[in-house]
Amino acid sequence: MPKTDLILLHAPSVYDFRERPAMYGPISDVIPSTPVFEMYPLGFVSMVGYLEQHGYHARIMNIAVKMLRNPRLDVEDLISKLDAHAFGFDLHWLVHAAGSLDLAEMVKKHHPDKPILMGGLSATYYHREIANHFPQIDYVLRGDSTEKPLLDLMDCLEGGKQPDDVENLTWRDPDGRKRVNPLSYVPEDIDDLFIDYGEVVKMVVRYRDLESTLPFESFMDYPFTALLTCKGCNYNCRTCGGSNYAFRRFLNRDKTAFKSPEKLVDEMRIVSEYFKAPLFLIGDLRQGGMKYAEAILENIKREAIDNTITLELFDAVPESYMRKIAGSCEAFTLEMSPESHDDHVRNLMGKPYTAIEMEKTVVQALDHGCKKFDIFFMVGLPGQSSGSALDSVEYSRRLYERLGGDRRVYTFIAPMAPFLDPGSIIFENPTQHGFKLLYKTLREHKDALYQPSWKLYLNYHTDWMTRDEVAETTYDAMIRMNELKAEIGITKSEKARQVSAGLKLARNIMGRIDTIVASTSDESERKRLYEELRFEIDRAKKSTGFAKSELRMPGTAGIRLKGALKYLLRRAKLLR
Repeated sequence: MPKTDLILLHAPSVYDFRERPAMYGPISDVIPSTPVFEMYPLGFVSMVGYLEQHGYHARIMNIAVKMLRNPRLDVEDLISKLDAHAFGFDLHWLVHAAGSLDLAEMVKKHHPDKPILMGGLSATYYHREIANHFPQIDYVLRGDSTEKPLLDLMDCLEGGKQPDDVENLTWRDPDGRKRVNPLSYVPEDIDDLFIDYGEVVKMVVRYRDLESTLPFESFMDYPFTALLTCKGCNYNCRTCGGSNYAFRRFLNRDKTAFKSPEKLVDEMRIVSEYFKAPLFLIGDLRQGGMKYAEAILENIKREAIDNTITLELFDAVPESYMRKIAGSCEAFTLEMSPESHDDHVRNLMGKPYTAIEMEKTVVQALDHGCKKFDIFFMVGLPGQSSGSALDSVEYSRRLYERLGGDRRVYTFIAPMAPFLDPGSIIFENPTQHGFKLLYKTLREHKDALYQPSWKLYLNYHTDWMTRDEVAETTYDAMIRMNELKAEIGITKSEKARQVSAGLKLARNIMGRIDTIVASTSDESERKRLYEELRFEIDRAKKSTGFAKSELRMPGTAGIRLKGALKYLLRRAKLLR
């Protein structure tokens, strides 16, 4: 087996989640991963591919998935036996603040002489705090595109040179002094940053380890894949750490960089060779202009990609564009996140389209053969009261009535959790938007993740809702939405009953945790009382988890034998 130059490790949100009874609640109910957020960022795949192209061997090790699939796995023993020249961790989503830093500390304990790297949007935002207060991290790679700086850093590490000229790097020199190199690598052309799932297949063969490469726990049952269409964003959604505002201010990206239509569809073609599964294009294609979006759709048609294509819509859609989608994709689904049914609240969120415009888009999509249309609402928004949040459920009822109960439309509601994104407009200017921040530093967010209830993770409350009201309203809204879907026939009655029972149990447990917190400050006594709730917490998680299936897109989901298994066999030299 060839030497490994870099191992990229993905940690669970909280390292000791298997031992710590905690009510995670609905914080991950509208994404494929579990509440420990085991899905690693797409950048892992492009970084591995980029290093491989330049002569380095890198691998992904999804520790979170390994822990989920192997309850008795001794992680520390596994870490102690790893052999690589360097180790890397993602801190892209702030929800990994505890797990990534704790696991990095474990790696440093067993491999004290090996450099430890960290990157991602949250690592970029908190790079100075990481350098000053978290000695287990030697290097922070800043920015939204770190493939080239990573390569340059690996060259320095391999050659024993100081990385004085490595762009985007925050580091400590041999004297312990913090160094912040310019964030100057911000590529406008991202075609070289290739998301090639073939590299993942190679890793499986090279290291004889399928489990470590899985993007999320249930991937083999439902191999949902995603591709980035761009770096940056044209929009300024007020709570998003990936907004145009955040990219300009913290990542030096003045304008959005788009993957060329040819390269993007080439990536799609490669994915389609391995998986007969829905393919999610992250980012509204129209951000690059209508000609750009239409060029992508034309290439999809020319390549005859038969995967179901899932497209994001950041705004209402003209019918001409909907016709283009329908004429180019064998099967397509759409996602839209109005956040609120209320035009005023949506405008405060930085989304100026109206509910009427959204409804017209939904009708046109269904008329042109859309297989599924997901609509996402949220709790905890600027200008949103508890009553307004619950009215989004009643709006959903009216929408279903207008659509004749069309079961291709799925409405969801979830909390804006666990954190208001650092770098977002509201995080940087909370009082101007009616928000109060409860945690600001990385350390404070890390400590918050050790709390026993998701409500205590929340790093904000608003002028319209307290933190308690955000949590209680979330459960009320989710229970009502679940009951509505059962009435429409989208959710089978037995599954809906189980989900509602789980949500009600989860809310009850949240209240009991509040009582424990208020009744004693003795940590050992609190742990004992939390432990008594473990069985019910697990039961609530299992019951609410049934609703995850509603996120799945229609169409066959599986591995293509000709594309993936035969490739694996060839690589293993089992085919002649």
